[in-house]
Amino acid sequence: MKTIVRWTAIGAAVGGGLFLALSMYRSIASGEPSMSHLNPIAVMTVIGLTVGALVGPLVGAIVARRSGLRDESEQESV
Repeated sequence: MKTIVRWTAIGAAVGGGLFLALSMYRSIASGEPSMSHLNPIAVMTVIGLTVGALVGPLVGAIVARRSGLRDESEQESV
């Protein structure tokens, strides 16, 4: 899998999972049945997937740049 596709998938999974967990927490904390909050939970999950998929490649580029700088600095010190 290409690097950008991998980081997109990772970002979508993390973002979607995080937003799903937060919306489920809010649904449980409200004290009402979770089924009555199914639509807002789904909307928040889709928003999390979208934001995560957009931010994932940016985070991947930052990680790659930082790991590349570490490798170069280690080579220079030898």
